[in-house]
Amino acid sequence: MNDQRTRPGATSVLVADDHAVFRRGLALVLEPEEDIEVVGEAGDGREAVALACDTTPDVVLLDVRMPGMGGIEAARLMAQRVPATRVVMLTVSDTEDDLYEAIKAGAVGYLLKEASIEEVADAVRAVAAGQSLVTPSMASKLLNEFTVLANRVDGGRVSASGPRLTAREVEVLGDIARGRSNREIAEHLFISENTVKNHVRNILEKLQLHSRTEAALYAVRERIVDVEP
Repeated sequence: MNDQRTRPGATSVLVADDHAVFRRGLALVLEPEEDIEVVGEAGDGREAVALACDTTPDVVLLDVRMPGMGGIEAARLMAQRVPATRVVMLTVSDTEDDLYEAIKAGAVGYLLKEASIEEVADAVRAVAAGQSLVTPSMASKLLNEFTVLANRVDGGRVSASGPRLTAREVEVLGDIARGRSNREIAEHLFISENTVKNHVRNILEKLQLHSRTEAALYAVRERIVDVEP
């Protein structure tokens, strides 16, 4: 499918999945959403990358495992070639390794195919608005990883060798790692949501990362911040 945008202001979406029936079905159920427009479909990662470069969609829905080039490698290439496009993995894989690799590749969302169409549509809107989103069962695996790694950290000190974050940015980063939304962080730290958004943007720029989830995982692994269970 070529770029055929007809809805100004709608969130453009590229769907990539090697199962044609699922791919076409997903596109058909997303199309009636007034604020979402499917601008392309791909059957493997290589085709998805090519279409993403041609259409520069706002969001790409990628399956993790596809013949030839898989979704994780495709996400990595998209982060390099179309950095403004935000990638969501939509997959049956609930393995921690795939989750971590997807986040490291630049994905800002990870949904299991058991999600309802309403959840997929809401995920598209959320990531297009700059949020990150992970299926709850997968999010708990991330938190478990945070806990294991945090137990290896002494005192929760900012690493001297890491990027220089302000004290407030460290607080915000800790709340991100605990899964708090911008509104919850604002309430916890007694600051405005706009201020939280500015801090999140600065944190991602300083850490040279693509998503809140990736920043939180990186922060704990690199001992920039301690996350209590």
